[in-house]
Amino acid sequence: MLPGRVLLLLLLISCAYGHRIKKQEKKQPNVGIIGGHKISIESVPYLASLRLNGTFHWCGGSIIHERFILTAAHCIVPNREFKVLVGTDKVDEGGKLYDVEKIIIHEKYSNVTEDYDICILKLNESLTFGPKVNKVALTGNIVKLKKGLSLNATGWGYTQPEGKISENLQQASVPVVPWLSCQLSYGKMRRITRRMLCAGGRGTDSCSGDSGGPLTWNDVQVGITSFGAGCGVVPGVYTKISVMQQWIKDTVESNHKEKNIKKEKKNKKRLLKRAQK
Repeated sequence: MLPGRVLLLLLLISCAYGHRIKKQEKKQPNVGIIGGHKISIESVPYLASLRLNGTFHWCGGSIIHERFILTAAHCIVPNREFKVLVGTDKVDEGGKLYDVEKIIIHEKYSNVTEDYDICILKLNESLTFGPKVNKVALTGNIVKLKKGLSLNATGWGYTQPEGKISENLQQASVPVVPWLSCQLSYGKMRRITRRMLCAGGRGTDSCSGDSGGPLTWNDVQVGITSFGAGCGVVPGVYTKISVMQQWIKDTVESNHKEKNIKKEKKNKKRLLKRAQK
């Protein structure tokens, strides 16, 4: 039997890190959604799969630009290679894989509170848009997130809390949950900030493997799957796009310009060399 102090320490560590460890278990593959149904990639061509070590599905994401993918900051594991798969609704079949050139995590992100849980991935080359690959519209203030409004959570995560696997992309309808009800559901376990949106619970929810994927209304993205306590039990929590939209816009613009500036400098050097010959 473990000494009392050692046992207490282990219990405290388990409570503090259990949520994080659960998200980062290397189970292969985490596919599906609680209380959802199968959906084709043509219906949601903006869906992307973030692949850890370039191989297995780790988190979801959404295409917001031909060079940029939106996902959750907590999906990023330091010192690991990530690639992005687009254009398929099968977790391990079809589509095209892209290398990630740069990872931009919100500077205020906290892995303790999960506040500012947002990240943008810059691809090493542009996507080719078509019926199976296209960008999603971002909400701005066009969607009023009223109590009970039905939203769609889409991704490749567990179809049951115990982790029953589905190889197909899944989508579930989840109702908006008011801030107070959501905060009461989590109690002291988690503070729900103004950068968070709650939806689902009671049988329909996003689950492990769905993190980073989009929460949408009529194909307009209103949230990013962030965290929960169990799957389909209490409301799921999502990063609120309307509050983060300026950061998204600024990040995409500055990092896209960065590429153009480098290209211009390279062209100037080439022209200078030609002139000197």
